[in-house]
Amino acid sequence: MLTPVKNEMDLSEDIVHEARQFRTLLAGFNRNVELLYENQGVKPQIDSVAMAKAFAKWRQAFDSTRHFAAQNKGDFVVFSAGLMLKELLLAKPLSEQPKAEAALVEQSFSQWPEGYAYASFCLSVAQAVLDRLGEGREINQALADDPAFWNSFRENVAEDASYAIAYFDLLCGVEPNWTGPDVPWFRPAFTKNKKLGKKL
Repeated sequence: MLTPVKNEMDLSEDIVHEARQFRTLLAGFNRNVELLYENQGVKPQIDSVAMAKAFAKWRQAFDSTRHFAAQNKGDFVVFSAGLMLKELLLAKPLSEQPKAEAALVEQSFSQWPEGYAYASFCLSVAQAVLDRLGEGREINQALADDPAFWNSFRENVAEDASYAIAYFDLLCGVEPNWTGPDVPWFRPAFTKNKKLGKKL
């Protein structure tokens, strides 16, 4: 399951604000990894210092772009979660794991376990927040289950970590911005608002 902690996040009374707190994200990430790996025959190590570094970088980016939420709250949630994915990929809080027995591992998971774990966590948080805002959306399950998608994702973010945001958009069924994935005002959801003459 790609979003193992979504239901647990949904139980939070104020997930919209709690998702901005390090202790909430760290606990959620630890639980997400536990659930993803419990039947895979390996036990990953989580570097809490690397997690703190990822969170600090994410929070800085979030605070500098949060005014875009006024234009399109749902799209900004997806963008913010994509930013978190980017920072997790850069900070690498999960150590690379030895391969488990093939019979135990989903193909999409086995292509890139760490990347899959980071993406699944960010999707869980994003979906929980979107549900609370009444803007829930479906994951593109066909992509999530496609090993070729994860191979392409891994290859491209190795060259430029900002592509994590565009790949995350694809998983969320959102039109990505490939020109500058981490530039919010390039996002189709925001540029369309401008073309429609909506007040910014």
